[in-house]
Order: sequence, then C-alpha cells, then structure tokens
Amino acid sequence: MTDPLCPAAVLAIGGRDAIDFAHAQFSTDVKSLAAGRWHWRAWLDPHGRVRTFFALLRVEPARLLAWLPLGDAAAMSEALSRFRLRSAVQLEAQAWALHATQAPMPAAAPGDIVAIDDGLALLLPGARVAWLTRSIAGSCDAARLNAWRLADIDAGLPLLPAPLAGEFLPQALDLERLDAIRFDKGCYPGQEIAARVHFRGGNKRALRRVRMDGTPPPSGTRIMAADGRVAGTILYAADRGEGASAALAVLGTDPAVPEALAIAGDRPIEICA
Repeated sequence: MTDPLCPAAVLAIGGRDAIDFAHAQFSTDVKSLAAGRWHWRAWLDPHGRVRTFFALLRVEPARLLAWLPLGDAAAMSEALSRFRLRSAVQLEAQAWALHATQAPMPAAAPGDIVAIDDGLALLLPGARVAWLTRSIAGSCDAARLNAWRLADIDAGLPLLPAPLAGEFLPQALDLERLDAIRFDKGCYPGQEIAARVHFRGGNKRALRRVRMDGTPPPSGTRIMAADGRVAGTILYAADRGEGASAALAVLGTDPAVPEALAIAGDRPIEICA
C-alpha cells in the first residue's frame, strides 16, 4: 500500500431509516442511488447556502458513507443529528485515508464503488482513482497531495473547506454541472431559496480557476478589486511550480467590478479561461 495523500473525513450514516433520512436532507435523490454506487451531493442550510459538498457512497442497501474531501465529518455529524428526531439513524464520523492509485478499476463504470483490499475505490474525472481506506498507517505524501489538488482544480471540483460552510449558494459553486443538486426533487433544507435563484436568477457569483505568483494562498483568502471591494474568495489552492500557484475561487460576476484583482500583498490574480 502506498503512503496516503492525506486523512479522509468520512461520515457513516446507517440504520433502518438511513436512506429516507439522507433523502430528506441532501440535495439530490438518494433513494435512486443504487447500492454499490456513488455520486456528488451537497447539504444546504435553511438559507439555501451550501454547508458541505461531498461524495455519497451507498455501500449497502441501508448504509451510506459521505466523504468530505475538505470538510469536517464530526461537525457534519453533530449538525445532522439535530434533525434525527425519532428516526432510526446512526451517524458516526470516521477516520479514513485517501490514496491515489493508477490501478485499473476492473469492470467499473463511472459512479461504481470498487472494493480494493481494505478500502473502496472511486473513479473521478480525468481517470483518477480515489482509494479510501480505513488504514491510515504511513506518513502523508505532500508532493503527491499537491498534484492531486491541482487535478481537483483543473476538474473544477468545488471542494468546500469547513470554515467556508454556509457562505455560498449552490449556483456559485456550479453544483448543477456535477448534477450535485436537483430542483425537481422533493423538499430538502434550503431547497425553496436555491430553486428561486435557479428559476428567477439573482446569483452574482461564479466558480473560476485562477492563477497567481508565489506560494498557494490559504483557503478563505479574500480576492480584492482595485477599488478595495471584496471580489471573491479562494476555496483551495496548490503549487503549480516555477514560483506560481493555482486555485479554485468564487468570484463576483458584477461587470462593475474592475478586472484588476489581487490577494494580500498586492499579488495579482489571473482568471483562467
């Protein structure tokens, strides 16, 4: 087994009412997700903003795993527990590890979960395989993790760090492109507000890939316009080499915002095509 890229935050959702409970909380149809399959999902707050973005795995007919690539499984468990009421649902934050493997996925199609050794493998965009294991032995491989994050950025995956929970509407994170939100599904927290924005407009932010010189800025770094206004926020970033960094950011779409953008220290931001 290769050294892990990083720890993986995973929330286990089990019990007799697990599927109904998740279906009522999350942004797409959980009941139609077959056992042995996975898909991107989101959980919104009552104001229609995204609390968490995650891959939901239906590992058994009545058991789910939510993998939060940059999220906090314990915080999600605590917040979800307030909605259990009398449902027969068990929530458990678990410590897993993320590995990158180039091993072929035997007879696997996009969306399949494949058991490999003591873990579960998922096929991601760009033919990457995310291998999640319960074993977290070994030191994390920072260089390979950086390369993995660059691939996440290139794929436009709106990984949401825990400190940015509840800050963005689904449209600002481009969740529709990933089919991670549905507006024709029954009611779920925040659905009415998110659907109103979808059908009537009103979203003024968009997901963009950006570049800058220097080291990767931390998640949550504000992007400033030349006139001093906040023009956007860095979701996450990675080192591109040769003294440059790349990031995925949420930027305002207001045409009145000047094109000259920068982060702290007057580091100019270049918006990628």
